[in-house]
Amino acid sequence: MKYRTVIEVICDASDKDEAYNIAGDYLRGQVDFDVELRCNTTKLWEHKAVKYGLMCIFSVVMFSTLLLNVTPLCGDEMVRDSAAFGMRNTFTIMPALKTKHKADFKTEWQTKREEVALKYLKK
Repeated sequence: MKYRTVIEVICDASDKDEAYNIAGDYLRGQVDFDVELRCNTTKLWEHKAVKYGLMCIFSVVMFSTLLLNVTPLCGDEMVRDSAAFGMRNTFTIMPALKTKHKADFKTEWQTKREEVALKYLKK
């Protein structure tokens, strides 16, 4: 069975080069004072399962978040007609509406949207 061992050498040093030299001397057996050694051993398959399992879970969460935020889930015709791919409840063409009655809102909105789309296509 394979194992993964992480050895941490802790020492007091003024810079990174001195720390490398002290760690090297300790591992060669030349220095045995003022150096603390920490060791952690786990089974290799457990380490890989945790490492790659967390990466997979994170990827699935990110993908599902993007999928749910990008795909329109509402049942409105307006939302389904607005965009095949875009953030929920957003439209590419949004003219300012000035309506007085709620009943006329949908027809006026569709008329304005069609006018702006035709102007865009004529360009």
